[in-house]
Amino acid sequence: MLWSHLAAAVLLSTPAVGAEPQGPASAGTSGAVAAAPATSESQREAAALLKGMADYLAGLTSFSVTFRAGYDVVQSTGQKIEFGETRHVALSRPDRLSVEEVASDGKRDRVIFDGRNVSVLDADNELYAQAPQSGTVDDALAYFVRELRMRMPLALLLTTRLPDVLAGSVKTIDYVESTEILGVATQHVAGRTDKVDFQFWIKEGKSPLPLRVVITYRHSPGEPQFWANFADWNTSPQFSNATFEFKPPPGAKQIPFAVQVRRSAEADQQPTANGEVEP
Repeated sequence: MLWSHLAAAVLLSTPAVGAEPQGPASAGTSGAVAAAPATSESQREAAALLKGMADYLAGLTSFSVTFRAGYDVVQSTGQKIEFGETRHVALSRPDRLSVEEVASDGKRDRVIFDGRNVSVLDADNELYAQAPQSGTVDDALAYFVRELRMRMPLALLLTTRLPDVLAGSVKTIDYVESTEILGVATQHVAGRTDKVDFQFWIKEGKSPLPLRVVITYRHSPGEPQFWANFADWNTSPQFSNATFEFKPPPGAKQIPFAVQVRRSAEADQQPTANGEVEP
C-alpha cells in the first residue's frame, strides 16, 4: 500500500478514478471559506456553526477519534464502486500524531509523527518508510501530503489551519436541519467551494465536533463522493509515550517513499545534447 498512496492537495480528500481501488487523495485544501456574504438567517446560522466547529477543533491540544470512511471509485464504464477504511487517530499538539488504518480488504497501515520523523508502516507486507521531519503536526501533514505525496484523508481537520482555510474556500453555506446521529443531536449544514460540495453534521452543545461529513466532487467524472462517520471522540485523552513511538516489527524491511525513488531516478538521468532527458 505504500506505493499506491499518491495524493493531490485538495479539500479534505479526493476519490480515485479507474478500476483499481486507490482511495481518496489526501486532504489539504487549496484556497481558503471566503464565504460568500451570508444574506439570510439560515446562512448566517450555518456559517456560525461551521466556524464554531473549525475553531473548536483547531483549539484542542489533544484528541482521539475513530472514523469509518467510504469513497467511490469511478470505473471506465462510469459505474461507481465504493471502497472503505477505518482510521484511528491520536493527536497531541504541537508535534505528535498517530493514524492507524484498516482498509475494507483488511490491509493495515500506520502513520506516526513523533516530532522528528514521519514513519509509515505497511503491516501486512512488513515494510516501512521513514523520513526526517521536525516542527508541528501541521508541518508534518503538509510535508506528508505535498512532498511525500501520500494520502491522508481529512488531514485538514487535524490542523490548526482549519479555520483560515475554511474562511477562504467556502463560497456558499446554508443550514439544512436539526437531526440526530445515533441518538446524538446534530446540526446539519451544507456548503460549496470551487471544487466540491460538502455537508457536515455537527454535534450540538459546547463541543461542536463533526459526527459526519460527505464530500461530492462535482467536477470529477461521475461526481464521486467521499463520506466519513466519526465515533469515540475523546478531547482529553491520556496518551502514553508508546502511542507516538515508532518501532518497526522484527524482520520488517525499510524502503524509501515512492517519491524518493522517483527523485533519485530523475537525478541519475543525464540530459542529451539537445537538452532532452533520456529514460
